[in-house]
Amino acid sequence: MAKAVIISVTLTAEEFALAKALSKEHGLPLAQCVKQFPLCDKVFETRFETLKQRAAARPAGQPFTVMSLFDDWNTLDRGLKLSLGRTFYHLVRGGNLPGVRPAGKNSSNIQLYETDPKGAKK
Repeated sequence: MAKAVIISVTLTAEEFALAKALSKEHGLPLAQCVKQFPLCDKVFETRFETLKQRAAARPAGQPFTVMSLFDDWNTLDRGLKLSLGRTFYHLVRGGNLPGVRPAGKNSSNIQLYETDPKGAKK
């Protein structure tokens, strides 16, 4: 019989909320949900969808950064922020987010974006 090992895991508030919801939904103890469901991927997917929607809804000609689209940016995990920014940049540079284009960098060397006048919502 294998010996049990106890592992301590630190979750963000968002990951914890997701784990609790999954626990309730599947009728499993919280620890089982953390073991069985990919919490980080769902957090990224949810945040990335929000990022794409908010970027596409920006008024034309008003530069923005990825971080400016989130009220709680400073509370997000550093790895999540880097992943969101990098993935969004590649999506935009590849032309896979119609109506949004890179707009250089600001004085802090942070990537700026803007919506095209033709593809922007007013």
